[in-house]
Amino acid sequence: MSSLYIGVMSGTSRDNLDGCIVDFTKRFKIHKTLTIPFSEHYKTSKNYDFISEEINEKTIYLVSKIIEESDFTKKDIKAIAFSGQTISHNTKSSLQAGSPEYISDKLSMEVISDFRNEDIRRGGLGAPLIPEFHNYIFGELNKSKLIVNIGGIANGTHLVGKKVKLASDIGPGNCLMDFVMINKNLGNFDLDGNLASMGNLNNVLYKKISETFNDLPYPRADDISVYTDKIKKIDLDAFGAEELLRTLAEITAMKINDFYLACQKPEEVFIHGGGAKNKFLMHLLESKIEQTVKTTNKYIPIEYVEAAAFAFLAHSGRGVSFK
Repeated sequence: MSSLYIGVMSGTSRDNLDGCIVDFTKRFKIHKTLTIPFSEHYKTSKNYDFISEEINEKTIYLVSKIIEESDFTKKDIKAIAFSGQTISHNTKSSLQAGSPEYISDKLSMEVISDFRNEDIRRGGLGAPLIPEFHNYIFGELNKSKLIVNIGGIANGTHLVGKKVKLASDIGPGNCLMDFVMINKNLGNFDLDGNLASMGNLNNVLYKKISETFNDLPYPRADDISVYTDKIKKIDLDAFGAEELLRTLAEITAMKINDFYLACQKPEEVFIHGGGAKNKFLMHLLESKIEQTVKTTNKYIPIEYVEAAAFAFLAHSGRGVSFK
Protein backbone atom coordinates (compact mmCIF):
# COMPACT_ATOMS: atom_id res chain seq x y z
CA MET A 1 0.00 0.00 0.00
CA SER A 2 1.27 3.47 -0.90
CA SER A 3 2.56 5.79 1.81
CA LEU A 4 2.71 8.80 -0.51
CA TYR A 5 0.43 11.72 0.32
CA ILE A 6 -0.08 15.18 -1.12
CA GLY A 7 -0.49 17.74 1.63
CA VAL A 8 -2.31 20.94 0.64
CA MET A 9 -2.48 23.94 2.93
CA SER A 10 -3.86 27.48 2.96
CA GLY A 11 -3.34 29.25 6.28
CA THR A 12 -5.21 32.11 7.92
CA SER A 13 -3.07 34.61 6.02
CA ARG A 14 -4.49 33.27 2.71
CA ASP A 15 -1.32 34.30 0.90
CA ASN A 16 -0.84 31.25 -1.33
CA LEU A 17 -1.76 27.60 -1.63
CA ASP A 18 1.15 25.33 -0.67
CA GLY A 19 1.45 21.67 -1.57
CA CYS A 20 3.98 18.89 -1.26
CA ILE A 21 4.32 15.19 -2.02
CA VAL A 22 5.35 13.46 1.19
CA ASP A 23 6.65 9.91 1.58
CA PHE A 24 6.28 7.94 4.82
CA THR A 25 7.40 4.57 3.40
CA LYS A 26 10.71 4.20 5.25
CA ARG A 27 11.48 7.64 6.60
CA PHE A 28 9.94 11.05 6.16
CA LYS A 29 10.82 12.59 2.82
CA ILE A 30 9.44 15.44 0.73
CA HIS A 31 9.68 14.58 -2.97
CA LYS A 32 8.17 17.68 -4.55
CA THR A 33 6.83 21.08 -3.49
CA LEU A 34 4.67 23.64 -5.26
CA THR A 35 3.12 26.98 -4.35
CA ILE A 36 0.47 28.74 -6.42
CA PRO A 37 -1.16 32.15 -5.88
CA PHE A 38 -4.83 32.73 -5.20
CA SER A 39 -6.93 35.23 -7.12
CA GLU A 40 -6.43 38.90 -6.31
CA HIS A 41 -9.32 39.31 -3.86
CA TYR A 42 -9.11 35.94 -2.14
CA LYS A 43 -7.11 37.22 0.83
CA THR A 44 -9.74 39.76 1.87
CA SER A 45 -12.96 38.16 0.60
CA LYS A 46 -15.75 37.33 3.03
CA ASN A 47 -17.87 35.58 0.38
CA TYR A 48 -18.03 31.93 1.45
CA ASP A 49 -19.08 30.65 -1.98
CA PHE A 50 -16.24 32.49 -3.71
CA ILE A 51 -13.70 31.24 -1.16
CA SER A 52 -14.93 27.66 -1.49
CA GLU A 53 -14.87 27.68 -5.28
CA GLU A 54 -11.43 29.28 -5.32
CA ILE A 55 -9.78 26.83 -2.96
CA ASN A 56 -11.48 23.87 -4.67
CA GLU A 57 -10.26 24.82 -8.14
CA LYS A 58 -6.79 25.89 -6.98
CA THR A 59 -6.38 22.62 -5.09
CA ILE A 60 -7.36 20.60 -8.15
CA TYR A 61 -4.89 22.56 -10.26
CA LEU A 62 -2.07 22.27 -7.69
CA VAL A 63 -2.51 18.50 -7.26
CA SER A 64 -2.60 17.92 -11.01
CA LYS A 65 0.44 20.15 -11.55
CA ILE A 66 2.58 18.72 -8.76
CA ILE A 67 1.95 15.16 -9.96
CA GLU A 68 2.71 16.19 -13.55
CA GLU A 69 6.04 17.69 -12.43
CA SER A 70 6.97 14.69 -10.29
CA ASP A 71 8.05 11.11 -11.01
CA PHE A 72 4.70 9.78 -9.80
CA THR A 73 1.22 9.16 -11.17
CA LYS A 74 -2.15 9.54 -9.46
CA LYS A 75 -2.16 5.80 -8.75
CA ASP A 76 1.03 6.18 -6.70
CA ILE A 77 -0.64 8.63 -4.30
CA LYS A 78 -2.55 7.20 -1.34
CA ALA A 79 -4.57 10.38 -0.70
CA ILE A 80 -4.71 14.16 -0.75
CA ALA A 81 -4.64 15.83 2.67
CA PHE A 82 -6.88 18.87 2.21
CA SER A 83 -6.95 21.41 5.03
CA GLY A 84 -9.71 23.63 3.62
CA GLN A 85 -9.80 27.35 4.34
CA THR A 86 -10.67 28.31 7.91
CA ILE A 87 -13.64 30.71 8.04
CA SER A 88 -14.34 30.55 11.75
CA HIS A 89 -13.16 28.42 14.62
CA ASN A 90 -13.97 27.73 18.24
CA THR A 91 -13.48 24.78 20.55
CA LYS A 92 -16.88 23.29 19.62
CA SER A 93 -16.82 23.52 15.83
CA SER A 94 -14.67 24.67 12.94
CA LEU A 95 -16.02 26.00 9.65
CA GLN A 96 -13.83 25.29 6.63
CA ALA A 97 -14.48 26.47 3.07
CA GLY A 98 -13.89 23.98 0.30
CA SER A 99 -15.42 20.65 -0.67
CA PRO A 100 -13.32 17.49 -0.28
CA GLU A 101 -16.11 15.54 -2.02
CA TYR A 102 -15.90 17.80 -5.08
CA ILE A 103 -12.10 17.60 -5.21
CA SER A 104 -12.19 13.83 -4.88
CA ASP A 105 -14.76 13.51 -7.65
CA LYS A 106 -12.86 15.78 -10.05
CA LEU A 107 -9.49 14.12 -9.49
CA SER A 108 -10.74 10.55 -8.92
CA MET A 109 -8.52 10.41 -5.83
CA GLU A 110 -9.14 9.88 -2.14
CA VAL A 111 -9.23 13.12 -0.15
CA ILE A 112 -8.75 13.20 3.61
CA SER A 113 -10.09 16.34 5.27
CA ASP A 114 -12.13 17.85 8.14
CA PHE A 115 -9.09 17.54 10.42
CA ARG A 116 -10.15 20.27 12.84
CA ASN A 117 -13.62 18.93 13.55
CA GLU A 118 -12.20 15.42 13.81
CA ASP A 119 -9.74 16.67 16.44
CA ILE A 120 -12.61 18.30 18.35
CA ARG A 121 -14.56 15.04 18.18
CA ARG A 122 -11.54 13.31 19.72
CA GLY A 123 -11.51 15.77 22.63
CA GLY A 124 -9.02 18.29 21.25
CA LEU A 125 -9.36 22.00 20.54
CA GLY A 126 -9.17 21.73 16.76
CA ALA A 127 -6.08 23.96 16.69
CA PRO A 128 -3.18 23.98 16.53
CA LEU A 129 -3.13 20.67 14.69
CA ILE A 130 0.57 20.19 14.05
CA PRO A 131 2.16 19.55 17.48
CA GLU A 132 2.41 15.78 16.90
CA PHE A 133 4.09 16.46 13.57
CA HIS A 134 6.48 18.86 15.29
CA ASN A 135 7.28 16.04 17.72
CA TYR A 136 7.71 13.58 14.83
CA ILE A 137 10.27 15.84 13.13
CA PHE A 138 11.92 17.74 16.00
CA GLY A 139 11.45 15.60 19.13
CA GLU A 140 14.82 14.62 20.60
CA LEU A 141 15.68 12.86 23.84
CA ASN A 142 17.07 15.10 26.58
CA LYS A 143 16.27 18.26 24.63
CA SER A 144 13.72 21.01 25.25
CA LYS A 145 12.55 22.77 22.08
CA LEU A 146 10.01 25.36 21.04
CA ILE A 147 8.60 25.20 17.51
CA VAL A 148 6.62 28.26 16.45
CA ASN A 149 4.49 28.63 13.35
CA ILE A 150 3.99 32.29 12.40
CA GLY A 151 1.09 32.36 9.97
CA GLY A 152 -1.87 34.67 10.28
CA ILE A 153 -2.05 33.39 13.85
CA ALA A 154 1.08 32.33 15.74
CA ASN A 155 1.03 28.95 17.47
CA GLY A 156 3.67 27.04 19.33
CA THR A 157 4.65 23.55 20.43
CA HIS A 158 6.85 22.93 23.45
CA LEU A 159 8.70 19.63 23.16
CA VAL A 160 10.44 17.99 26.09
CA GLY A 161 12.31 14.97 24.83
CA LYS A 162 9.95 13.05 22.55
CA LYS A 163 6.77 14.41 24.14
CA VAL A 164 4.53 17.42 23.53
CA LYS A 165 4.57 19.29 26.83
CA LEU A 166 2.32 22.17 25.71
CA ALA A 167 0.77 23.26 22.40
CA SER A 168 -1.33 26.35 21.89
CA ASP A 169 -2.24 29.33 19.80
CA ILE A 170 -0.05 32.16 21.07
CA GLY A 171 -1.22 35.44 19.58
CA PRO A 172 -1.33 37.34 16.29
CA GLY A 173 1.20 36.25 13.73
CA ASN A 174 1.09 38.21 10.47
CA CYS A 175 -2.63 39.01 10.51
CA LEU A 176 -2.47 42.49 12.06
CA MET A 177 0.54 43.61 10.03
CA ASP A 178 -1.07 42.34 6.83
CA PHE A 179 -4.32 44.11 7.77
CA VAL A 180 -2.48 47.44 7.99
CA MET A 181 -0.62 46.89 4.71
CA ILE A 182 -3.86 46.14 2.86
CA ASN A 183 -5.80 49.00 4.42
CA LYS A 184 -2.98 51.45 3.70
CA ASN A 185 -2.90 50.21 0.07
CA LEU A 186 0.73 49.19 0.44
CA GLY A 187 0.39 45.59 -0.72
CA ASN A 188 -0.43 42.35 1.06
CA PHE A 189 2.55 42.21 3.43
CA ASP A 190 5.59 44.15 4.63
CA LEU A 191 8.48 42.60 2.68
CA ASP A 192 11.28 41.64 5.09
CA GLY A 193 9.64 43.93 7.68
CA ASN A 194 11.31 46.91 5.96
CA LEU A 195 8.58 49.42 6.80
CA ALA A 196 8.29 48.20 10.40
CA SER A 197 12.05 48.59 10.82
CA MET A 198 11.74 52.32 10.03
CA GLY A 199 8.97 52.97 12.58
CA ASN A 200 8.88 53.82 16.26
CA LEU A 201 7.03 51.82 18.89
CA ASN A 202 3.80 53.51 20.02
CA ASN A 203 3.33 52.26 23.59
CA VAL A 204 -0.20 53.62 23.93
CA LEU A 205 -1.31 51.89 20.75
CA TYR A 206 0.56 48.73 21.77
CA LYS A 207 -1.38 48.56 25.02
CA LYS A 208 -4.72 49.37 23.40
CA ILE A 209 -4.45 46.66 20.75
CA SER A 210 -2.96 43.91 22.92
CA GLU A 211 -5.03 44.34 26.08
CA THR A 212 -7.86 42.09 24.84
CA PHE A 213 -5.60 39.05 24.45
CA ASN A 214 -2.84 39.68 26.98
CA ASP A 215 -4.07 37.33 29.67
CA LEU A 216 -5.56 34.49 27.63
CA PRO A 217 -4.60 31.06 28.99
CA TYR A 218 -2.70 28.18 27.37
CA PRO A 219 -3.63 25.89 25.74
CA ARG A 220 -6.22 27.53 23.52
CA ALA A 221 -7.48 27.72 19.94
CA ASP A 222 -8.17 31.26 18.71
CA ASP A 223 -10.42 32.54 16.00
CA ILE A 224 -8.60 35.27 14.08
CA SER A 225 -11.30 37.76 15.12
CA VAL A 226 -9.81 37.74 18.64
CA TYR A 227 -6.99 39.82 17.19
CA THR A 228 -8.56 41.68 14.28
CA ASP A 229 -11.71 42.98 16.01
CA LYS A 230 -9.69 45.45 18.07
CA ILE A 231 -7.66 46.93 15.23
CA LYS A 232 -10.77 47.37 13.07
CA LYS A 233 -12.00 49.93 15.62
CA ILE A 234 -8.84 52.04 15.39
CA ASP A 235 -8.54 55.00 13.02
CA LEU A 236 -5.55 53.80 11.04
CA ASP A 237 -5.35 57.11 9.16
CA ALA A 238 -4.24 58.74 12.40
CA PHE A 239 -0.96 56.80 12.32
CA GLY A 240 1.84 56.33 9.84
CA ALA A 241 2.33 52.87 8.32
CA GLU A 242 5.84 52.53 9.77
CA GLU A 243 4.65 53.31 13.32
CA LEU A 244 1.73 50.91 13.06
CA LEU A 245 3.78 48.07 11.61
CA ARG A 246 6.58 48.49 14.18
CA THR A 247 4.05 48.41 17.01
CA LEU A 248 2.27 45.34 15.61
CA ALA A 249 5.58 43.52 15.02
CA GLU A 250 6.42 44.17 18.67
CA ILE A 251 3.09 42.65 19.72
CA THR A 252 3.70 39.50 17.66
CA ALA A 253 7.24 39.14 19.01
CA MET A 254 6.19 39.77 22.60
CA LYS A 255 3.40 37.17 22.53
CA ILE A 256 5.86 34.58 21.23
CA ASN A 257 8.28 35.57 23.98
CA ASP A 258 5.50 35.22 26.57
CA PHE A 259 4.96 31.62 25.41
CA TYR A 260 8.71 30.99 25.44
CA LEU A 261 8.83 32.12 29.07
CA ALA A 262 5.74 30.04 29.94
CA CYS A 263 7.61 27.03 28.55
CA GLN A 264 10.54 27.83 30.86
CA LYS A 265 12.93 28.98 28.14
CA PRO A 266 13.48 25.92 25.91
CA GLU A 267 17.05 25.30 24.74
CA GLU A 268 16.25 25.68 21.03
CA VAL A 269 13.69 27.79 19.17
CA PHE A 270 12.61 27.04 15.58
CA ILE A 271 10.32 29.20 13.43
CA HIS A 272 8.36 28.35 10.30
CA GLY A 273 5.53 29.94 8.33
CA GLY A 274 5.42 33.23 6.46
CA GLY A 275 6.59 35.20 9.49
CA ALA A 276 9.97 33.47 9.30
CA LYS A 277 10.62 35.52 6.14
CA ASN A 278 10.15 38.79 8.03
CA LYS A 279 13.76 39.69 8.84
CA PHE A 280 12.82 42.51 11.19
CA LEU A 281 10.40 40.30 13.13
CA MET A 282 13.07 37.61 13.47
CA HIS A 283 15.47 40.26 14.77
CA LEU A 284 12.89 41.37 17.34
CA LEU A 285 12.37 37.77 18.44
CA GLU A 286 16.07 37.19 18.99
CA SER A 287 16.38 40.42 20.99
CA LYS A 288 13.52 39.39 23.29
CA ILE A 289 14.31 35.68 23.61
CA GLU A 290 18.04 36.43 23.89
CA GLN A 291 19.18 33.41 21.94
CA THR A 292 19.60 32.40 18.31
CA VAL A 293 16.26 31.75 16.62
CA LYS A 294 16.48 29.21 13.81
CA THR A 295 14.18 28.47 10.91
CA THR A 296 13.07 24.93 10.08
CA ASN A 297 14.77 25.03 6.66
CA LYS A 298 17.38 22.45 7.70
CA TYR A 299 14.53 19.96 8.17
CA ILE A 300 11.63 21.26 6.05
CA PRO A 301 11.32 24.50 4.04
CA ILE A 302 9.43 27.04 6.17
CA GLU A 303 6.66 27.35 3.56
CA TYR A 304 5.79 23.65 3.57
CA VAL A 305 5.80 22.57 7.20
CA GLU A 306 2.02 22.85 7.53
CA ALA A 307 1.29 21.13 4.21
CA ALA A 308 3.60 18.29 5.24
CA ALA A 309 1.92 18.22 8.66
CA PHE A 310 -1.51 17.67 7.12
CA ALA A 311 -0.06 14.82 5.05
CA PHE A 312 1.20 13.38 8.35
CA LEU A 313 -2.25 13.76 9.92
CA ALA A 314 -3.81 11.96 6.94
CA HIS A 315 -1.23 9.18 7.17
CA SER A 316 -1.95 8.90 10.91
CA GLY A 317 -5.72 8.55 10.44
CA ARG A 318 -6.55 11.92 11.98
CA GLY A 319 -9.00 13.08 9.30
CA VAL A 320 -12.17 12.03 7.48
CA SER A 321 -11.91 10.14 4.18
CA PHE A 322 -13.84 11.24 1.08
CA LYS A 323 -13.69 9.06 -2.02
